[in-house]
Amino acid sequence: MKFSDLSKEEQRELAAYGEEINDEMDARVSSAPGDPTMDSRWDPSRELRRLNYQRHAVERDIDQTVQQSRRRGQSWNTIGRALGITAEAARRHYGKGRLQVA
Repeated sequence: MKFSDLSKEEQRELAAYGEEINDEMDARVSSAPGDPTMDSRWDPSRELRRLNYQRHAVERDIDQTVQQSRRRGQSWNTIGRALGITAEAARRHYGKGRLQVA
């Protein structure tokens, strides 16, 4: 879909969002030290979306590493200790029903 295919309202909203992102990027280049939440441009909902994306990325990396660990013969006890949980909790969370062995 092209920008020109969007309705005028959607074009305005997308352009405004682009300006908002541009302003944030400019602020990062010339940021002042201190608490970012004191900046009037700081948006907690955007920060939550960013953190949620990071959380899912980390969970995906953990899943893949658990798969690799199991393929290399590591025990659930070793994996659980590395994750700070019990072997049983690791097995339940990352066990057969969840892992996709490639």
